[in-house]
Amino acid sequence: MNRKDFGQLVATLRQDLDWTQFRLAEYAEVDEAVISQIERGVKKYFEPELLFCLANALQLTTLERREFFLAASGLDQKQIVRQPSMATATDVFSVRKSLDKLVELTRLVRLPAFLADVYGDALAANQIILSFFKVPSYILETAPDMIGGYNTARVNFGKESVIRDRIADNWEGYALNSMRSFRERSLRYRAQPYFKYLMQTFRNQVEYPLFDRYWKMVSSTEQDKEIDTDYFVFQHDEFGRVQYAASSTMTITSFGELFLVQYLPLDEQTSHTFDKLAKEVGQMVVRLAPWPVKNFPKEFAVRSG
Repeated sequence: MNRKDFGQLVATLRQDLDWTQFRLAEYAEVDEAVISQIERGVKKYFEPELLFCLANALQLTTLERREFFLAASGLDQKQIVRQPSMATATDVFSVRKSLDKLVELTRLVRLPAFLADVYGDALAANQIILSFFKVPSYILETAPDMIGGYNTARVNFGKESVIRDRIADNWEGYALNSMRSFRERSLRYRAQPYFKYLMQTFRNQVEYPLFDRYWKMVSSTEQDKEIDTDYFVFQHDEFGRVQYAASSTMTITSFGELFLVQYLPLDEQTSHTFDKLAKEVGQMVVRLAPWPVKNFPKEFAVRSG
């Protein structure tokens, strides 16, 4: 991420808190002129102490801080991955190979699983997870014509959330864990046009009445999260009490990270439920959102970056 893009990211994070440059400078204990230089992309060198103070002021979680510091490195995504050469082979620059490999892995996993990108768009889901949450066919059929139609935020926080209907208790814990993952994976991409397009949609209180509440709640919770695993315990409306860990396997490509999310059972009842579903629906996978190119209005941009 170059200095101009990093400056836009800092501005986006500041604006998300409804802060002025002066207020961010005050909380970070730096001169306001420094914040202005960063956001305009004219400051070329970032002292470690400055980045530390900014991360503190912006109320970033541990995993968000890691993304923030990586963004400040000045390297873009194509520079982060191993470069091809005569001596080494890599698939990280191939959209088709990177995606096909992970979609196939999503199909083979005998647990509820889905593949997501940095924006929270579900690129593929196996039939086990679709059956576990009883996702109606119309959700998948209408997704291509809806803003954020394939996004996990739609499934979790939309006014017709299919997941909320399946959870008889502990919705609060489920929602908070889901939002935390959404925020952490997207941090480096918050200033990208496509993410801004999604946020404009998700902050519609009529269509997404719960989104903004949990978005703001993540940074204010006392318990931090330092591993990319979320724990869920709730009473499913059909399968009874389930307990599992949503564990993510990250794949780094030159187009951004991809996350294979798998539900690992933590008790015998949940293990039995997942085994039963796997036998009933078989090893099938449904491709969903496009990647890495996103389709959205020209006024935002032609490509998400």
